Amino acid sequence: MTESVSLRAYAKITLFLRIKGKEETHHDVEALQQSVDLFDEITLSKQEGSEITSDYEGDNSLVVLRTLAERFSLGGMHLSIRKNIPIGGGLGGSSADAAAAALACAELWRLDHERVKRTVANLFGDLAFQMTGGTALARGFGDDVETLPALPRYAVLLAFPEKGVSTAEAYALSDSLPKGRGSALSLYGALARGEKADRYYLNDLLPAASILNDEIAAAIEAMRDNVALLTGMSGSGSTLFSLYARREDAEKKAKSLSLPTLVTETLAAIR
Repeated sequence: MTESVSLRAYAKITLFLRIKGKEETHHDVEALQQSVDLFDEITLSKQEGSEITSDYEGDNSLVVLRTLAERFSLGGMHLSIRKNIPIGGGLGGSSADAAAAALACAELWRLDHERVKRTVANLFGDLAFQMTGGTALARGFGDDVETLPALPRYAVLLAFPEKGVSTAEAYALSDSLPKGRGSALSLYGALARGEKADRYYLNDLLPAASILNDEIAAAIEAMRDNVALLTGMSGSGSTLFSLYARREDAEKKAKSLSLPTLVTETLAAIR
């Protein structure tokens, strides 16, 4: 009998984010999500009794596991997480861990994966995307996910300002700021063709994040060049990104920046 399951939980970057409106409990968004080759490592193990625990108490993964335990009458479990994705950087680390925990739970207890996905997909924004990964258009709360054909494999330069940005504070401040116009599919089409896509870029949280973190505006300006296909901020930040056709161009740019950086790649699929 399987006693533990280990999986990778991959980060994602938000290539486009438009806030279309605000519902009572959440914002209505249109977002283009892309998995990247940066990951946490999770191990879910059975334990005696019915208690469900984690290395990170209060993590969204616990909510997911407790929901599944109640729905499917499961026993005790412990979740271990080896963190590599920066916390609070707009790279979806928490939702990635929660999604991987859900899939590990399905393997550990031999549950139907589709039933598990349906049970937890609406618990948090980005969770539905993180269950499948790749390239996708997310709408609504982030729970309405349309998987798109994979983009070409791009090198991804990530840059990390010293200060983070609270997602809740960024959304709250954005409510009082003007919103942009644009289409995630227009940006997707440009990148699918290998074209420079900055003219289609939109992140309605960027103005708010730039007010909350005075490093962001100057850092994005320093990252922009004529070689990158797209430069922006991922989600609510504060992680910044640039996409390059060639890894050597991303690595060259990384050396010119004063911020901590990481060069990785986009992923066509994660499961």
